[in-house]
Amino acid sequence: MAKRIFLIFAKQFIFLMLFFQLLRLTFLVYNYNDLFNANFWEILKVFWHSIYLDISAASYIISLPFILIFFSSLIKWKGIYIINLWYNYLIIFVSIVISIGELPLYNEWRVKMNFKAISYLSQPSEVYRSAKWTEVFFGLIAIFAFTFLAIYLYRKYIHERFVVNKRNYMYSFIFLVLTPVLIALGIRGGYQPIPVHQSDVYFSKNNFLNLAAVNSQWNVVASVAKNMRYKTSNPFLFYKLSDARKTVDSLYSTEKDTTLYILKTNRPNIVLLLLESYSADLIHSIGGYDSISPNIDKLISEGFVFSNTVGSGGLSDQGILAVLCGYPALSNVIITNQLDKYVKVPCIARDLQQQGYFTSFMYGGQLSYGNIKGLIYYNKFDEITEGKDFPSNIPQGRLGVHDEYMLDAFLNKINGYRQPFFSAAFTLSSHNPYDQPFPEVFNWGGDAQKFINSAYYSDSCIGDFFKKAKKQSWYNNTLFILVADHSHNSPRNWMIYSPEYRHVPMILFGNVLKPEYKGKRYELPCSQTDLAATLLSQLGLKHDKYHWSINLFNSYSKSFAYYAFDGGLGWIEPDNFIVYDKSQEVYYSVKYQSKNDSIRINRNGKSYLEVLFQEYLDF
Repeated sequence: MAKRIFLIFAKQFIFLMLFFQLLRLTFLVYNYNDLFNANFWEILKVFWHSIYLDISAASYIISLPFILIFFSSLIKWKGIYIINLWYNYLIIFVSIVISIGELPLYNEWRVKMNFKAISYLSQPSEVYRSAKWTEVFFGLIAIFAFTFLAIYLYRKYIHERFVVNKRNYMYSFIFLVLTPVLIALGIRGGYQPIPVHQSDVYFSKNNFLNLAAVNSQWNVVASVAKNMRYKTSNPFLFYKLSDARKTVDSLYSTEKDTTLYILKTNRPNIVLLLLESYSADLIHSIGGYDSISPNIDKLISEGFVFSNTVGSGGLSDQGILAVLCGYPALSNVIITNQLDKYVKVPCIARDLQQQGYFTSFMYGGQLSYGNIKGLIYYNKFDEITEGKDFPSNIPQGRLGVHDEYMLDAFLNKINGYRQPFFSAAFTLSSHNPYDQPFPEVFNWGGDAQKFINSAYYSDSCIGDFFKKAKKQSWYNNTLFILVADHSHNSPRNWMIYSPEYRHVPMILFGNVLKPEYKGKRYELPCSQTDLAATLLSQLGLKHDKYHWSINLFNSYSKSFAYYAFDGGLGWIEPDNFIVYDKSQEVYYSVKYQSKNDSIRINRNGKSYLEVLFQEYLDF
């Protein structure tokens, strides 16, 4: 038996390496549409370059079997074999759950399974409602089928049954001395000074292939471990903190505190429509496809549009925090899930309440997703309506009440409110699973076909809402604001990190706009976070507490936009931008007009993220 321990160990290690490649092949096949821009040899390279992280992951996993195999050469106890067998069963099952679970995740978020995705599993009902039933059904089948196949192969070719053999202490000693060294080298990726890193498997300009090469199990563990550290340490240290703060202060300093007033009144009613997953690619008048959002296009032609607005984050909780609180999305962490953090940020609803506004928030689904509910309730909206509060006879989809019925209920609620009011409604039909009660109009768009049809439905509901709203007595004294919570993949298939992907609509509309500003545009880069300072300035209210928000109607304000993604940031200024991933030490995309521009926007963007994250830690 002692002589065979090396073979037993090697067989388990090889099994893990082949097992990881099978899961990787599944990822590639499931997302085959992303392979059309890659040649065959480049796709094959995925399996070679992936070996670095696969070895590291396998080395971590096999650490416990090493101990069990060693003791099995010394102790004649069947239980050691049983423990090893069930440990491998568990590894197989968990690995398959991670890999199968990230298939629809990548399709929707364009990322692999990570800490942020796992954190949303604390609301499994929301995950279930937002997933297509086919994804859930076939996902469960795939998990059990893959698990059965892997366990069968493991038992047939890898597992060693208990047999009683003579001990050989020399072999046991060599195994004990040599194997930990090999495991340690495997974990850290060799004897080089810097341990293996996720970016070590990156080899292509096609980021999908790079992500495919990343070991999913290694990535999850690394993501969780990093986020545990992020609770106490700033991973985005680029400069001396005092210098970074000076840079950020200079971005928000203005020569004069002045405002161009575009409203007829400083106490209008305010209706905020938060548009779920609404990419600018859906709207023709700000650079998107024609005919998908004709009603929003009409509002833009008669209203005022910020045509280069950037979504601060990639998720609803990030977008709503940015819009309502003027607070930017953070890389790697979720503020709304942390009570001790989100209570530190301001909210325009609270400020408007102090000015006598009645405040309300309506959503047709469950606000528990991303703990948006906690944020809304903490800020004491006078009336909060979510999916469970709607009558049971109102038609609903998997995610909740369809937009047409939600907006009808929203309009009826508004009719009963005292004025002035600040009323927000959050649409949901343009969110997966796209089960709106409306025939599909567009038969193009590839993977985004269902999404663009759902957006067309939401747009039609918005059109109906405004037709009815115009007949109400409060309409002429109401400012309507339409802004997306975040963007979404479109038929243009932008990379999720790219500035084009983060482009979202932000529109002001209504008869309270001065005639000379109807049909006008603000063309400079700006952010969702800038809505807070801009709106409060129009109302003649102070906005000092919204220190991450810019009054866009102050002609002395500087023009820039920041957005977050896991591990990095995007930074946009007029005619320049960077997309930088600190976790991988890589620039995904850059555009510089000059060397001085390069130095400036790197300093501005990196200082911004450093100071923002430090503030989060200091909360």
